[in-house]
Amino acid sequence: MTAPGRRPTRSALPGGGAGWHVRAVARAELRTGLRALLALGLIAGVVGGLLLGAAVVADRTGSAYPRLVERSGLDDARAYLPADLPEVTARFAGLPGVEESWTAYAWIARIAGPTLQYTSVIAGPERPDDLVAPVIVAGRAPRVEAADELLVGEPLAAAAGLRVGDRITLKMLTLRQIARFDVGFGEPEGATRRMTVVGIGRMPSWSGALGDSLSTPAFAARNAGAAGGRSGFARLAYTGDPAADAALRAEFVAALARSYEGLPRPSIVGNYVPEIPTFPTTDPDPAVAAAERVLGIGLWGFALVVGVGGCVVVGQGLVRHHARGATDQRVENALGMTAAERIGARVLAAGAGAGVAAVVAAGMTVAAGAVEPIGSQARFEPDTGFRPVWGVVAGGALVVALCFLALAAVSAALAGRAAATRPLPGRYRPARWAVRWPPLFVGLRLALRGRTLPGTIGLPAAITATGVAVTVAGIVASTMLGASLQRLVDTPARYGFTADLTIADAREPDLAALAADPRVAGLTEVETGRVTVDPAHSRQIDAYAHVQRKGDVPVSLVSGRMPVVPGEVAVGARVAVREQLGLGDPVEVTSSDGRTARLTVTGVAVPQPERGAPLGEGLIMTPDQLRELFRQPLASAHVLAAPGQAAALYADLAQRLEVHLPGMPPEIDTLAGLLRLPEILATLLAVVAVAGLVHTLIGAVRRHTRDAALLSVLGATPGQVRAALGVLAGTTVLPGVVFGVLFGLGAGRLLWWQVASQTGVAPDVAVPVWPIALIVPAVLVESLVLGAVPAVRVAREPVAVSLRTG
Repeated sequence: MTAPGRRPTRSALPGGGAGWHVRAVARAELRTGLRALLALGLIAGVVGGLLLGAAVVADRTGSAYPRLVERSGLDDARAYLPADLPEVTARFAGLPGVEESWTAYAWIARIAGPTLQYTSVIAGPERPDDLVAPVIVAGRAPRVEAADELLVGEPLAAAAGLRVGDRITLKMLTLRQIARFDVGFGEPEGATRRMTVVGIGRMPSWSGALGDSLSTPAFAARNAGAAGGRSGFARLAYTGDPAADAALRAEFVAALARSYEGLPRPSIVGNYVPEIPTFPTTDPDPAVAAAERVLGIGLWGFALVVGVGGCVVVGQGLVRHHARGATDQRVENALGMTAAERIGARVLAAGAGAGVAAVVAAGMTVAAGAVEPIGSQARFEPDTGFRPVWGVVAGGALVVALCFLALAAVSAALAGRAAATRPLPGRYRPARWAVRWPPLFVGLRLALRGRTLPGTIGLPAAITATGVAVTVAGIVASTMLGASLQRLVDTPARYGFTADLTIADAREPDLAALAADPRVAGLTEVETGRVTVDPAHSRQIDAYAHVQRKGDVPVSLVSGRMPVVPGEVAVGARVAVREQLGLGDPVEVTSSDGRTARLTVTGVAVPQPERGAPLGEGLIMTPDQLRELFRQPLASAHVLAAPGQAAALYADLAQRLEVHLPGMPPEIDTLAGLLRLPEILATLLAVVAVAGLVHTLIGAVRRHTRDAALLSVLGATPGQVRAALGVLAGTTVLPGVVFGVLFGLGAGRLLWWQVASQTGVAPDVAVPVWPIALIVPAVLVESLVLGAVPAVRVAREPVAVSLRTG
């Protein structure tokens, strides 16, 4: 027997034996609460599955481009090499840092068809297996011995409507004709080749020296004498040290420039193609990085909100589950069980729920392996189809189970503390306004303290407000991003396309005819040359001069003004960010002709790119200034058609000129693939927010059932009880909503600035005022409605029942 007044020792407990009492309590927990634990485990599994699935999709989306770079053997350096200077081509493989290389032949050819369309074909001797090896997404690779087979890049296939098995006719241009692009050359004078499209290939970028289609060594052997140029691709001996690798690239650029010394000027390289090499693996498209950042922030933001909301929901459920057994914990405490043993028993019982959570989370994570990269990043996926990440499946399921057990331990500890705490008498001195408006005082007290009686379990108001703020901020930022993306995609002028038609290689007779055509409302001649602006002269960009021939074709201006006299320049938005140029700053430009000028920045613009140049990369100067830098600049024309005349004008001009409609640049097309993401993200966050509010507010009102009964005993009317619970509901969510809107406005502005600056467009953000302004009253009304439903039940319930069950 145990002496009176002493707690029983462990050996005095029935059955004895180490751990027996813990297992017995766990079995009792399972008998009375197995369903609740399994239900909570299911919820935890779904939340964990969403988190892990988002991680899998985010990883697949973010790694699509790097994996394609690796799978396709993207070259570290590439350069145009002149066909009429074979000495430069011969020296390419021996340039500093080159580990392996491939020098191919390049042809420019017209694709026979109803419209004027050109393509570039690359072919040469057999290349190294790990260098320039497009991923085949349809069909197969051309056979080495077949001289009539062609692998086309996805951009060309989409633009020309080509499919595997199509037969196309290529009319080759001669070197002399390519050199006369600026003055015209008539019909192609080279050979005509009938080709079969046997495959469609995927590369990180089909541009520059790579062209847009590949053929075979047999094709190269057959047509080498008619090649318009050479293309050099190299794998460099990178060390992984950014400074050393940058020095290696600079040495490569300098050595390539020295290989031209002592040789006559080539007939093509200059204005037509850049002499400076490009480095695809270290200079990816900035729009790709912007898209990756947007997608990553969206997915991880969604995961954060789901994770926080899921932990709150599961945690509250476990708190309520263990609070029902508070009396049992008092009995166990009296029988000599320590707090650790009581918690351990309940964690042991929660193992059933943890097992369900692990299985559900693992299943959802496996299913997420079938989801392709989101948005525009899907075009970079080298491994289409099912791609599970088994490490995340196994490790994630274990983490979900452990998190569930940890929440069970914390909730059991809180229930044990509440059970062991006796209500202490207290004396409160309410403010004078509290005496005048008691429902307001009581509601605020319930919301801010989370509990009114010592010994009861409540959720701190800061946790609820933080969850609401994070969710609302995500909704606001997503809405702003979506509105800004939609405005950009729907307004071509914002990315520089203000004309209805663009005519490549415009000649004076064509310009004169267009100026006299009544269907033309505006005509601008655009003269173009290549310049460098960085001190190392390692990057060439286009310089433009606009000559108004008829009407006005505007230029998109971000800030400042356009140049009006020689010595002034407007820089592209991306150039301004990369070179850190602002209004009034000096910039020194060097033309491909070797001439130099020092200019002053008067504006930041978004010029329409010519010849596939990157968006936001150009400079705009006066015609006189451009002609001082270049002996013979190239010319194109921007045409603004009269109302209703664009289609007829295009149909007429396309039969004899190379005319382009204002298609969407690749950078904007990349962002257009994200249009649905902000909408989906905002919708999912709204669903999470509603679900969280329903659970939090109904739980909060129910948790204060006993408090409401005590108010009734003290003389409060049913209306005052309902008012107090309404104040509780509104106060719980209002601070989080206000701070969430403010934080979301800042986050949305910052996110769009990053996207716009990397893409090369204006960074001003679109703020959908009414949708954001309605968030505060909508959430407040929703909280009052959600709080009113259980409040009415509590107010109508007999006081004795509420005191007994509360």
